[in-house]
Amino acid sequence: MASMLSWALLCTVATASATTSARTWRPSTAGFAFPEDEWSEVLAQHLGGKDFGVALAGGGTRGLALGHGILRSLRETGLLEKAKYLSVTSGSVWLGIPFYYQSLDSLDDYLGSTLQPTQMLPEEVVKKTGTAVSRITYLSEYPKGYQAGDSDKTVGTLLGSEANSTSKTVESGSIFGCPEDEGWCACMVSRFQPGSGHQLWSLFVAYIFLHPFDLAGRDSTHCHESQLERMRAKFGNSKTIYTAKDVSRKLPFLLSQSAILAPYTGLQADDPLKFFPLEQTPLYTGTVPAYPKNQSGMPHDIGDVLVESFAWDSKMVSPWNATNEDLMLDLSRGIFNAGDLAEWGGIATSYVADFQIREWADKIPRCLIAEGEKLLPQAKLWSPMEVDEKSVPVTYEQAVGDAGVYDDLGHIPLLRRRISKMAIITSEAIHLDLCEMTYVLAAFGQPGCLTPPNAAGASNPKMKAGSLTVFEPSEFPAFWSQVQSAVEANESAVIRGRYSVVDNEVLGIKGGWKVDVVWVIIFPSKTFRESIPPQTSKLLPTYFPNDLASEMKTRFEMSVASQYASWLMQRSVAKEISEMLGDVKEVII
Repeated sequence: MASMLSWALLCTVATASATTSARTWRPSTAGFAFPEDEWSEVLAQHLGGKDFGVALAGGGTRGLALGHGILRSLRETGLLEKAKYLSVTSGSVWLGIPFYYQSLDSLDDYLGSTLQPTQMLPEEVVKKTGTAVSRITYLSEYPKGYQAGDSDKTVGTLLGSEANSTSKTVESGSIFGCPEDEGWCACMVSRFQPGSGHQLWSLFVAYIFLHPFDLAGRDSTHCHESQLERMRAKFGNSKTIYTAKDVSRKLPFLLSQSAILAPYTGLQADDPLKFFPLEQTPLYTGTVPAYPKNQSGMPHDIGDVLVESFAWDSKMVSPWNATNEDLMLDLSRGIFNAGDLAEWGGIATSYVADFQIREWADKIPRCLIAEGEKLLPQAKLWSPMEVDEKSVPVTYEQAVGDAGVYDDLGHIPLLRRRISKMAIITSEAIHLDLCEMTYVLAAFGQPGCLTPPNAAGASNPKMKAGSLTVFEPSEFPAFWSQVQSAVEANESAVIRGRYSVVDNEVLGIKGGWKVDVVWVIIFPSKTFRESIPPQTSKLLPTYFPNDLASEMKTRFEMSVASQYASWLMQRSVAKEISEMLGDVKEVII
């Protein structure tokens, strides 16, 4: 804890106003092309002719670990070089940012080695899996009670009594010492006035997941490697600039999705939850679709703008000029500051900001929501749709957070770019409950089966029906039958099919075309379980690897999850992807 506090103090700085120019794009402009296709010649050449995308779903440390194994095998088989995009969401963002930006380790060291199941002894799997896991210092090495070389204890002894522990309910009033005669909400507000703590989550994430890779420097920023010379000319030596190295490392272009939030929506039946997709990349950040306030019901216009990533979360100071794409912005940062990558990683993984999707959210008093907002990430936003009398876009602050408020699969940015071949990897069937697959169900326009149930095409019960439907619902039964067959066989589902894309105005997706998808829906595998050493199997829960998002807390379990994903790739996924791409002979397994 002392080391974290020391690091946090280094990240505490009051920065002065810093006005500079940045490139902007308006997606509604006729002939618009995404910047990666035309702005950087070297990047456009690197991506040219590719039409394949990989979507790594979130899921906290589970998503990081499984995504790590997928990337290892995609690279080993040569399939990663064939992809135009890698889309990461929520927990897989913790994997994606260091994968592209860190320079401490080679990619071989970061990804580690693929082990055969018989080689996966506890000590060996921790040692060989790679620095993406080993550098995360807050993790324990092994489950509680296990010591290296001690592989004969029963799982009950190794895990201790925590496996059967139950949580106790503690009254909020007793925690804060609220008198019984004082309204508890008023009491909480009066005792909890921290001011603005919008950077606290980003600082926490930066310390755990970015600082170990030397990617959380005070007042630092980032860019694509093709823009480094331009950034150096702009900032000189006044900033540390981290670069995304996709061209030099032969990687796809990195996409990450988050959400612009409306915290007071979804709390009443007649006011569905509102969300607005946000994309973050090494080149630019912003919201592609346009959401006029007279249609969205929000106080301000949202979206229809992309801006260079270093200049996002900024105040526009010059008039909007469609013919001059380099405009002036105020880049002032707050007192707590671990750099722009920390902000990216913090916003994209702030699942706590998505509280509205919870059943109990409508019971939270509005005054407490107002207090909670002080601890949630926020950003300065503006849109060319809303300008003042001087034609300067109006800047306002808005809550932002994890894309899990609407999606956790990562397929949406790929569909928005009309990628016609993709692999979607997800493990959202928590504890092997298929009803937990809310994002897959919503993508096909299906209702949920949790309590309370989600509307058809919605990923949570607070959302309007059809908000997430992107695939033709009539194609769902055949797909779902294959999912159920895999569960009955005690194996993961690897499904290749062609699906009809439908219009979705909420997400900015135009339908009327077909997409080829290899679905990798990760479940517990009987074959894998029987193939690994019994010493390793004893340490894993029966539902492994379908843990809760925060349940994987040891390097051991994350390493085994990573190896399981690589094993699954070698066993069947790589072949399905290569056949989809039409080059099965080129894949080396």
